[in-house]
Amino acid sequence: MILILAIIFLILILVVGGDRGVISLLALCGNILVLLISVLAMTGGMPPILTTLAGGVLVNCITLLYQNGKNKKTFAAVLSVGIVILILVAAVFVIAGRMHISGLNEIELRSDFSSYYSFNISVSMNQVCISMIILGLLGAVMDTAVAISSAIYEVHDNNPHLTRAELYHSGIAMGKDVLATTLNTLYFAYIGEALMLLLYLQKYNYSVVGMLNSESFLQEFTCIMFSAIGCLIIIPLSAEISAWIFKEKD
Repeated sequence: MILILAIIFLILILVVGGDRGVISLLALCGNILVLLISVLAMTGGMPPILTTLAGGVLVNCITLLYQNGKNKKTFAAVLSVGIVILILVAAVFVIAGRMHISGLNEIELRSDFSSYYSFNISVSMNQVCISMIILGLLGAVMDTAVAISSAIYEVHDNNPHLTRAELYHSGIAMGKDVLATTLNTLYFAYIGEALMLLLYLQKYNYSVVGMLNSESFLQEFTCIMFSAIGCLIIIPLSAEISAWIFKEKD
């Protein structure tokens, strides 16, 4: 069944995407390779957070520069994503560290998984969980940054007489529309992953207080909150950087 799904995916991406579909597929393969190398580096003793940040830089370049080409709007998106990650990574480290998130929640520790595998892998699970949050944040802000910079580029290309301030306000106006769909996308993505968790908590009669204090809920909630905060920050930032870059030589 995995092979059938993969074939359907390949056919659709070639038919619908054409040349850009091939480029997107190659970029996806590149990102998967970066992730695999990062996992190998972590198991080899490299610090998980530093490894994730280095891998995030490569993913950012592959996804944006390679997939969308080297141009002003792509450069604006790359710069915006880099700044947001730098702003939030310290907050992620501090907050997730104080939460004592371990990466493996109580449900996973109680499942049959723990009967067959040892968790003594000599890797800080708290740092692994912080790395998971950073990767989720990276995926969320890249989409928003590209949407804003591309929209402002089109506005500038069709209305070159607009000032930098007018371009910025156009980006903010479009960002408000993007924000609504982005937040809903984040919500449904994480609620889809947490559906089994919610069923488990309901089945075993967890109270609301018990659910809010469970590590399972805490990890999912932390991921979605940081991703949402990143999207909120990157809209004005990407609008400002895009407006400044597009009007730099005007």
